[in-house]
Amino acid sequence: MSTIFSYFHPLNKLKREREAYLAKYKLPDNLKALLLAPLPELDDDIFSLDYLSVDFETSGFEPKTDSLLSVGYLPLIKQQLILSQAEETFIFCAEHINAETAVINHIVPEMLEQGLPLKVVMDELLAKFVGKVILVHGSIVEKSFLNYYIEQEYGLPPLPLLWVDTLQIEKSLHMYKNNSETADFRLGSIRERHNLPEYSAHGALVDSLATGELYLALLKLLFEGTDSSVRHMHFDYTRPI
Repeated sequence: MSTIFSYFHPLNKLKREREAYLAKYKLPDNLKALLLAPLPELDDDIFSLDYLSVDFETSGFEPKTDSLLSVGYLPLIKQQLILSQAEETFIFCAEHINAETAVINHIVPEMLEQGLPLKVVMDELLAKFVGKVILVHGSIVEKSFLNYYIEQEYGLPPLPLLWVDTLQIEKSLHMYKNNSETADFRLGSIRERHNLPEYSAHGALVDSLATGELYLALLKLLFEGTDSSVRHMHFDYTRPI
């Protein structure tokens, strides 16, 4: 029974999908390196994994009509957020800036004039993904903009990548507690529920840091003193089309 469970575990399904993707498509070296990097094993300790906490700031939710404005990330290695490797990069693209998004993320066209080309930013991010579990809060934005970039730049379907979403973890906790109240699942609100401090600023780098801190708190809540093997982790991943 355990062998059958292991075969159908999402992580092992992802490994098979990576093999199929590599066999089906001719990939540039950077994408090939990303998909050839080893994935965690089911018996690995969740606390020992290497993550990259990531946040995208965008002008909207539709990658075909909106723009990716900035990318922020920092590694989370063996329960340590590596602030010395934290990065935030603005992207040279101002045509879709509007007043509503500027109020939210405080990004205005003048800030993007010194930004880097989208390809430079995204290919650097893909290099940072190698060997990492991608950590986000609310993966829909990051996935949709990344998938659209991969399609437009390389003519490929979504890459079979491994994600962890703190939003989905918190929602699962909410359901497990049979809480019928409507919860606020914004990053700041969830942090407050877990007694984490509020950040007054907002942006890709701050949000990636806030997500990393929240994830550490969730790991401690869920797995400290229990079986913390990867087989019990709720992973998410982008399934190729």
